[in-house]
Amino acid sequence: MTILTLPALPIARSRFGLASNTQLFRSPLTGQTQTLERPGARWTAEYVLPPMKRAQMAEWQGFLAKLRGGAGRFYGFDPDAKAPRGSALALPTGSRNEVRNGNATGVTGNKLPTFWVWGSANGITRDVLGSGTENGIAYVEIRFSGTPTSTITSVSFEDTKIIPASAGETWASSLYYRLVGGSLTNIAGVFQRIEQAQTSGAVMNANSLQLTPLDSTWRRSLHSKTLTATTPDTAFVRHGVYLSLTAGQAIDVTLRIGQAQLERAAAATGYIPTTGLARSRDAGARVDGNGQSGTQLKTWNWQPNVSGLLKTGDYVAFDTVAGRSLHLVVADVSSDAEGRAVLQLEPPLRSSPADNAALILTAPSCIMALAEDSIVWDGDTAGTFRLSFAAEERY
Repeated sequence: MTILTLPALPIARSRFGLASNTQLFRSPLTGQTQTLERPGARWTAEYVLPPMKRAQMAEWQGFLAKLRGGAGRFYGFDPDAKAPRGSALALPTGSRNEVRNGNATGVTGNKLPTFWVWGSANGITRDVLGSGTENGIAYVEIRFSGTPTSTITSVSFEDTKIIPASAGETWASSLYYRLVGGSLTNIAGVFQRIEQAQTSGAVMNANSLQLTPLDSTWRRSLHSKTLTATTPDTAFVRHGVYLSLTAGQAIDVTLRIGQAQLERAAAATGYIPTTGLARSRDAGARVDGNGQSGTQLKTWNWQPNVSGLLKTGDYVAFDTVAGRSLHLVVADVSSDAEGRAVLQLEPPLRSSPADNAALILTAPSCIMALAEDSIVWDGDTAGTFRLSFAAEERY
């Protein structure tokens, strides 16, 4: 079924509201009441058009005729709240985290997170002490100890032959890190490293950024590299963390590393969580995660650290497998440092939107139908027409 769009001609007056689905039970003996709240709240609307001449009225007549009474559908909205009162500042670009397990899941025993790989030990003992979430950061905890036989030991977030790349591309890497045990004694530096590899997987070129300061505070390190031309040609890219050491000088340090991200971009963007597959985030404000329900909706790709993105009384809509869903924001919305925000909505989510579904913030709408099969317009001898009609949400 084709869903129609309201004509662009202005609406003079409207009534737009939400009809809840409740049932009242009253005791015939005591008069006490109980109210049962049931799912199925729906939006209702009454639209009153301004006086129009026949040429203007014709567009509305055609629109209403196409609806065929209550059989047709159209996108209805509150014409007095087509734009949010909040700033609605979203990022105009999208991105993709090519690291398949930035959340560092899959740690068992002394095993690294799924897809992560060790570099050469070079005499160093590497112990995976556990994983978890701290301050909202998903991490793995690794201890490096012993006496090195060479000058480097490392851990990478992917194997070399996983993420396709070409010379001339710019890649941005990011990760969170902090020191949780031991010290940096005899460690020249801890580095974030981007490596480019040829078809065989052999690393041909690398570029590093030191993680500094490195103390007990969580920090996010951002690093970028434009892949250089090589012979043979560059075929893959990856990133990781490596320790610069002095052979024969013992070390003992424990690090937490989390939320690894590698993007084909000039600069790193907010973290895109991954737990098994690379994941994209498209431009504009988006739904953050599948399977959401209730009256809260996690969203992302807002500009970071902005208060008043949406205000109480603003509308937001998004498409689901059950159709378009329209909700009222019931608390002011602000974003965090990662550009994420949780929306408090009414009515509750009827159907869960898909991860990365776009938020509709301009003229947010729901699917409506005419409340009556009969639509009549008034005309006078001056050639002026008047029309009003009622509609209700259908799903």
